[in-house]
Amino acid sequence: MSDFRKRNTECILAILKKQNPATTKEILAMTDLFPDLCVGCSSGGDVILAGKELVDQGVLEREWTSKGFAWKLLED
Repeated sequence: MSDFRKRNTECILAILKKQNPATTKEILAMTDLFPDLCVGCSSGGDVILAGKELVDQGVLEREWTSKGFAWKLLED
């Protein structure tokens, strides 16, 4: 995994630890809380690609809602 993609996934995880679940739009609105991690999460596409990777790893689940995708951090 590239450093850029790794930082995007870490960004999403950090945000979901503060607000779980969160929509793609909510995640994008919170990226300024983690400026060192969330440099690359600048569009919905960035969040969706990183989120899908985390879904594939079994770390998140994704659900389609009327507000777009909602991402949920799964418990250990």
